[in-house]
Amino acid sequence: MSLTPEQILALAPDPASAKAGSGQASPSYWSGLGANAQALWGLCQGSGKEPYRTQIELAGPAFKCSCPSRKFPCKHGLGLYLLFAKQAAAFGSDEAPEWVREWLHSREQRSEKKAAKEEQAAQQEATLSPEQVAARDKAQQKRQDKRAQNVAQGFELLDTWLQDLAREGLAGLPGKPAANWEAMAARMVDAQAPGLAYRIRKAGSLLYSKQGAAHWELAVGRELAQLALLSQCHARLEQFGPEWQADIRSAIGWATPQEDALAQAPLEDVWQVCGQQTQQDDKISRRATYLRGKNSGRWAMLLHFAAGGQTLPPPLLPAIQYHGKLHFYPGATPLRALMAADAQADSAPQARLHAGVPATKPNPDENAKPGFARELQDYAALLACNPLLDQYPMLLPDVTPHYLATGTDGKGAAAFALGCTDSASDAASYLPIDATFTQGWLMLALSGGHAATVFGLWNGYSFWPLTLATPERIHSFDMEPV
Repeated sequence: MSLTPEQILALAPDPASAKAGSGQASPSYWSGLGANAQALWGLCQGSGKEPYRTQIELAGPAFKCSCPSRKFPCKHGLGLYLLFAKQAAAFGSDEAPEWVREWLHSREQRSEKKAAKEEQAAQQEATLSPEQVAARDKAQQKRQDKRAQNVAQGFELLDTWLQDLAREGLAGLPGKPAANWEAMAARMVDAQAPGLAYRIRKAGSLLYSKQGAAHWELAVGRELAQLALLSQCHARLEQFGPEWQADIRSAIGWATPQEDALAQAPLEDVWQVCGQQTQQDDKISRRATYLRGKNSGRWAMLLHFAAGGQTLPPPLLPAIQYHGKLHFYPGATPLRALMAADAQADSAPQARLHAGVPATKPNPDENAKPGFARELQDYAALLACNPLLDQYPMLLPDVTPHYLATGTDGKGAAAFALGCTDSASDAASYLPIDATFTQGWLMLALSGGHAATVFGLWNGYSFWPLTLATPERIHSFDMEPV
């Protein structure tokens, strides 16, 4: 797969690695450079006596380096890939050395072992006797009943806590110690309701963060209202249909088995990666990757998690297209999906994001207004179907980033926004950017004051940019700038 330098830098685990990797993208650091259709390799002289062996499998891409860095990919892997993107002629085309072939062979063996293990598990499942299946299901149901009891007790604590906050008044929240929010979040974790813990921590961060401190009222109030809504939904869980129950359980933090998604009829399309959002909650890393069907106009979200010392897999890069099927998890407004094994990526990334409305988009509203109005109408329709909807992906063509010195919050605070000209009324309208978004000036610099295509998430009050595409480049905001 041929990647641009910007897309390669998007693979960096942090800004420091991106900067260091850029510094390594010079032939003066490397020897023994080579490439073939499967891999890249090279020797980079570091501080030790022996040079570091750096290798990249292009299909992933997957990285390996003999340096002691715990970052993945390390600066040497990034530097090697950047050098190939800029000076491919510097790489010979001879047969890969033994240490590269051994690594590629070991990766093939691991893949084969994984497939064999899955096949063995399927065979063992098929050979279970009815008594063994019944015993297993009984033990699983016992665990689920115990967790349901813990979650119910957690909601009792949460209801009391929310009632205390309402009785004392939200205006006094800034005077409370931040430890109160963390203590309640920890109790929700103990109650096996990590989704509730996440919302409580999020509300606390909105209240005390430097960027959002001046705009906390609406944001914190919304999080507390969603917690109260979840409590009411959980109390009436049995009254809802299967799709709604799936959404409620997911919001609380129940993991939905992949089998539930695979049981759904797949949707085949050309899926373009529009952007991603990586978050860290306690000791768990979470990356959401958003794709849009080129023909159906359907949005999909792929989720990856990493706990403890594990690392997230390399991100899917914006503008890359996958041809194949997706299986959506059940829900009132399905978004999360699994990519089928037959999905294949284009050999070369697209030059731009496809921001047009597909002609085959389900139930098109002929009376919908252009620009933001159409997107907001779609959001309102989904919110009516699912009040638990947290964020809605938007791909906005021909929008111009603006710095509004007077702000968009009515308080005179400086703010950033996206401007769009409504052709029906020939009047410019603005979509406010979240006050905690820290890359507003970078967004303005990348656009150069001109219209661009921007992808991001809308929460009903503000927009969080994730990707900006101009005719010259595609930039991901998932990584903070150096």
